[in-house]
Amino acid sequence: MNTLSEEVKRAIKRSRILFCNGYDFDELSSHMIISAVEYTVEVGTSVFFDPGPRGKSLLSGTVEEQKALEHFLRMSDVLLLTSDEAESLTGLVDPILAAQELLRKGNRTKWVVVKMGPKGSILITKSGITCASAFKVKIMDTVGCGDSFVAAIAYGFIHNIPLVTTLAFANAVGAATAMGCGAGRNVATLKQVVELMETPDLNEDDKFWNELLREHLDSQEVTFLSKMVLNGSNGRMKHVTLQKVVSELLPKLKSSQLEGTLSS
Repeated sequence: MNTLSEEVKRAIKRSRILFCNGYDFDELSSHMIISAVEYTVEVGTSVFFDPGPRGKSLLSGTVEEQKALEHFLRMSDVLLLTSDEAESLTGLVDPILAAQELLRKGNRTKWVVVKMGPKGSILITKSGITCASAFKVKIMDTVGCGDSFVAAIAYGFIHNIPLVTTLAFANAVGAATAMGCGAGRNVATLKQVVELMETPDLNEDDKFWNELLREHLDSQEVTFLSKMVLNGSNGRMKHVTLQKVVSELLPKLKSSQLEGTLSS
């Protein structure tokens, strides 16, 4: 199949977000992928793209694969990738500089989310940098963590939730999923996420974050999720406490929990 069926078009048009990852290139032709992105943009549905480990091989793949990858990188509203994947796609070791390069090259890119493993994650826009440390949990299985993380980012994007809150929520969802076993129906429940955020333990590493952010404080405002109460801003560094994030987010999540689903 090399063209979009009417059924697929209707599904895309009804959706708020089309999420794709690098493994879609193993299932669909490059022409089909480009067609899907173009139609998604045409009907006003947002595009999320996570190149994953396949990103590096696509960069040196067939001409058609390279063209489709470039199309995704230019036309996605939100890009999600690890720091290693960001380096592979840009040649830049600094994940913030790599994200800013992807933003610069993107025609529609609004957010670039860089996953920093056990350190946490970063969300970069054209106007600022948002950082959130990871939650400390006992990891049982990482299968499904990435998709769970994306789902939380999508929730924040759709509902215009503040960036630092969205990032903290995504970290919590990913961490809660890692505490279970397997993907599918075994990913974290909303109840587990709420419980984790109500009794949090952040993996704060001041040395790591200070070294990473040092070169960027003079150029853009940085928002940082902190566990302890700090006095608002320090130069261009704005601290937001986890307590504040939780107090704003949990009522919305608990309301969704009572309804049995996260409303969209």
